[in-house]
Amino acid sequence: MLKEELQQLFEAMPQLVKDKLQPVMDNLLERAADLDAEKNKTSEYYEEEREDIMKEVHKVKYLNDQWQIMNARKNN
Repeated sequence: MLKEELQQLFEAMPQLVKDKLQPVMDNLLERAADLDAEKNKTSEYYEEEREDIMKEVHKVKYLNDQWQIMNARKNN
């Protein structure tokens, strides 16, 4: 579930961003797959790992946003 959401998010990013951040995105997808396989969705581990993954996802999204801003300035 989380892995699918992240795959959709990452696929929507420009190729340049994907090329630069692919190792990070692969790691996040792997961690999300492991988290999706977790049986106890209410455990403290589950909550902490999901929070850690989402922090990293927000960093990737921030970098993507910054790239888009720089690209927009460059094109104007």
